[in-house]
Amino acid sequence: MNIHHVGYLTKDLNKAQDEFLALGFVVEQEKAYDELRKINISFIINGDYRVELIEPVDEASPMYPLLKRYKNTPYHICYEVENLEASIEQLSARGYTVMQAPLEAPCIENHRVAFLINSNLGIIELVEK
Repeated sequence: MNIHHVGYLTKDLNKAQDEFLALGFVVEQEKAYDELRKINISFIINGDYRVELIEPVDEASPMYPLLKRYKNTPYHICYEVENLEASIEQLSARGYTVMQAPLEAPCIENHRVAFLINSNLGIIELVEK
């Protein structure tokens, strides 16, 4: 699996983005709203590295409890996969638990994504190519 991006949770997307830009990143995709997850998202890149900045818009966002607990932090790695269901099945056999079943991600060109968790690794995201 190839890495698509690292998800970075932030309480203020604009301020976090400004700091990343000062560190040499450039905006790949401007801020967009994901209504399903109630988050703002932007993608920034530096060379081959892509970071997804994620800002919960309010306490109703499923990301808000993570932000409240961990503050500004990277919290998942997203991997590109050819077949989402087959990859979920393989990872489930290795001890991963599905946190969020496959759904379209409007900020990733409506590709389907799923989130899984593993006690030894934490949260990962899969995005179907």
